[in-house]
Amino acid sequence: MENMEERGLSASGVNYDDSPIVELELEDVEYRVDAGLGAAIAISSRDAGSWQWALVTEARWDGVRLRARGLGHPLVSVLERALAKVMTERAERAFG
Repeated sequence: MENMEERGLSASGVNYDDSPIVELELEDVEYRVDAGLGAAIAISSRDAGSWQWALVTEARWDGVRLRARGLGHPLVSVLERALAKVMTERAERAFG
């Protein structure tokens, strides 16, 4: 995986005190998705029960498809479905 510091992505750019867009647990690892700049989103992880989040990668979400380098397809698919569900629920609340 690319060095995220070289690409300008760092954990200091993610506010872990704010609520994430999505947070879920998969195989004893917790993942969270936070808003970034523009279409960018930050994906972080931590071991279940840990307090310390670690930035995994910067991803792109176009409203349908999640593109995240360095993450396996099964994880990307789970995060993609979770993002789609959250965004649909937000739209229904806003327009419903």
